[in-house]
Amino acid sequence: MRLSILAFVVVPGMALLTGCGGGSGGSDAVAPIAPPSPLSGVISIEANSRVDQDTMDQLGLDGARPATVSLGLPDNFVLAGYLAGSGGSYPTLTDQGVIFSYESDAEDLYNVPMAKGQAIVLEAFGSRAGNPALRIELTDNGRIVDSAETGSAGSRVVVELGDEAEGEYSLTVRTLGSGPARYVISKNSVGTATQLNFDWPDYDFVQGEALVSMAEGKTSSFAVNAGVSGRHLGGADWLVSMPVVATSSAANSGIAGQQITLEWIRELRKRPEYKSVVPNYFFRTQATPIDEPDYSLNWHYDLVNAPIAWQIGNAGLTPVHVAVLDSGLLQDSEGHWHPDLQQNVAPEGRDFIDGGEPVDPGSSVGGDVYHGTHVAGTIGAALNNEGIGGIAFESKIVPVRVLGEGGVGTSDQLIAGIRWVTGETSGGSPKAQVVNMSLGGLPQIEALESALRYGVGKRLLFVAAAGNSATSVPSYPAASRHVLSVSAVDAGGRPASYSNFGSWIDIAAPGGDASRDGNLDGLADVVWSTSGERRGGVSVPGYRGLQGTSMASPHVAGVLALMKMEMPLLDMTTIRGWLESGLLTQPQDGRTDRLGWGIIDAGKAVAKAIDGEPVTVLSASPAVVSLSNEGISTQLVEIQKFGDASVSAEKVASQPEWLGVELSGSAESGDLELMLTLKPDLLDPDEPARGVVDIAYEVDLSPNTLSIPVIGQLLSDERARDAGRHFVLLVSKEPTDGGFYLAQSQVVADVENGQYRFRFEPDDGEEPRRLSEVTPGEYFLVAGTDLDGDGLICQAGEACAEYPVSGLREVITIEDGQSLSDIRMTTSFSRPTISTSNPDILPRPGFKGYRLLEPDQAPSTNDGAKAVQ
Repeated sequence: MRLSILAFVVVPGMALLTGCGGGSGGSDAVAPIAPPSPLSGVISIEANSRVDQDTMDQLGLDGARPATVSLGLPDNFVLAGYLAGSGGSYPTLTDQGVIFSYESDAEDLYNVPMAKGQAIVLEAFGSRAGNPALRIELTDNGRIVDSAETGSAGSRVVVELGDEAEGEYSLTVRTLGSGPARYVISKNSVGTATQLNFDWPDYDFVQGEALVSMAEGKTSSFAVNAGVSGRHLGGADWLVSMPVVATSSAANSGIAGQQITLEWIRELRKRPEYKSVVPNYFFRTQATPIDEPDYSLNWHYDLVNAPIAWQIGNAGLTPVHVAVLDSGLLQDSEGHWHPDLQQNVAPEGRDFIDGGEPVDPGSSVGGDVYHGTHVAGTIGAALNNEGIGGIAFESKIVPVRVLGEGGVGTSDQLIAGIRWVTGETSGGSPKAQVVNMSLGGLPQIEALESALRYGVGKRLLFVAAAGNSATSVPSYPAASRHVLSVSAVDAGGRPASYSNFGSWIDIAAPGGDASRDGNLDGLADVVWSTSGERRGGVSVPGYRGLQGTSMASPHVAGVLALMKMEMPLLDMTTIRGWLESGLLTQPQDGRTDRLGWGIIDAGKAVAKAIDGEPVTVLSASPAVVSLSNEGISTQLVEIQKFGDASVSAEKVASQPEWLGVELSGSAESGDLELMLTLKPDLLDPDEPARGVVDIAYEVDLSPNTLSIPVIGQLLSDERARDAGRHFVLLVSKEPTDGGFYLAQSQVVADVENGQYRFRFEPDDGEEPRRLSEVTPGEYFLVAGTDLDGDGLICQAGEACAEYPVSGLREVITIEDGQSLSDIRMTTSFSRPTISTSNPDILPRPGFKGYRLLEPDQAPSTNDGAKAVQ
């Protein structure tokens, strides 16, 4: 049996599918009085949501064909779509009685307004039937302005307008394969990348463990629960373990064990002595192995102007210690470190994985990839007439192993490593002045922020890799305010195809890109450094080319080490002041989401450290503000002083007329704040207004200005919003062994004036039971789209709503005679992220979607249930 769409509706304002034998219903007929609905409500649609005009909702209808005309899009949009190179059927799921099919739709056409510097992001999600590569093209009268393909460059790619003229452009998204695929394209008028996540958070974590922060004034009380143990990580933070009985029941049980751990964490969160409880997340290296001829090619040093830094720097100064929190260092069979590192390895070091010496096992990114050794070489390989030299070749490397086999570590190991380096654990002096972390992939964790904050207070400089997922979703520790986040460029200084981007990027450095030859030297742009290989079970030193933001980060750490040699009291406040003043990077026109404040310039940076003259500036957080009548209409902007000079006479010098502005506090007292309030009645509907708030201030009586870009929008597109046909489900509380939540009742809602209305029916006790009928019980209430027609909703790239809030679903109880009306939910293509500002969100291990009811579960007579082909 071929099935594309399941549909039945008994909701006012939607098409009613009725039977064929009911008669004409003359004027004397008395309409039956419908019993009250046990559950009804409205689903709002997130602003700027749009849907492809030929998803399987349309193509599943008899005689339907793919659209041949372009769909016009607004200035801001998040659009979900469907493509397939040919028709076919999805693999059958366990206990599935029908075959779900898909139809061909090779390309989708759009018209989109573009302005200089704006970009469109495409993210591909594939489907249950495969993951074909997709291509996106931005064209002007047939001329390709920019294009990109998913696949080798990742599932998320970007096309940009560059310096082309403002106007309307054509956008084409097409499949390069045969199977079906879901996708999302997004754009906002700000010109910066939207930080949207279209899949459920699925951070991996250790089963049976949690990171706990004690509430103020509370002491550890793990003994209250028999069998619960804890290890102090410093400060108010502990690593706790589940009771032995619970742990044993979860052992080796995969997703089931993760679910048990999450339930235990939810219970811990109810205890008042705990300020926060989060899983003990895993994190990973941020590098990719590249097989290239084994020779040194240091194009990356010239790109950052390192030779100038070496010439002007003062040799023979006290070496700066650089902690490399990574996989350790290569050690040969005789106990010697890599020969290019041996003389620069500090005697102290620590292994937080296995204990003992921090030896690199050489398996961090696949076989024979000595990740920590490679990173350490870029920072501090010695000048010894052998191999290569590091950026800070006179520095001392403090190896701290926080990554185990496969290049994976846990958040408690990283936090413990940071606290050991900063001296917080022992109460002693820091072990290093600069800390490099070529690792990431964590959500924001308060215990990690606390450890970094302590180190910054001790004048440590933290640097971290931004990540290699080509996404704007923040990756920690790099995204922390206490860390310099480093994105990657190729040999031509262009952003690397894999590099993460976003408002949280601070600076860029060479990370390489094996798919390019940016400097036209005939060789792939990879970063060469110290490495090794395994021969007969023994680590043998060597050299290797790698790409990744893991390779970019140590370039910045090495430059900071050179600066620290010249200016030992250099701290993060001064660094950020210089960075935002353009004194550490190669010239560029302001900050961008791909390069931050620019590519590091070692010559300029060291010269500034030698000069030592501090620069005092004010910096805004957030740096760019976006307000709307439906989203955030007021924004508190924190203004922080970087530098030691006196700041005075702060005042608002100019502001857009459509913005209310209130400045309070002072920079000197550390409480300078700016409250921005949108005045939507002064805006034109659906036309983003751009303006600047200028804050005038004096630094030692010299005038200066802080400019804060602001975008204001009066959204009136509510009636135009469309996230696609929605299936509204009451699902069982527990997933099946296959990871699916099964629908127990369902209705279908089509968009009407920018929203969806739904209404379930009470169980009349008669057989056969209609799909819309609800029996008393406990359920999750969810809704979402099935754009690819595979019988599942709320997959990545599909709209989803959960009651009461997506990501924080709660049980809803249906009782006999009860009527729950006016239930409100909001549907969106984006998914919630885990952060300190959204701490209640937990991962969704193994989540595969909500499974629809099938036609054979409906009655054979036409009483309100129907399968639409």
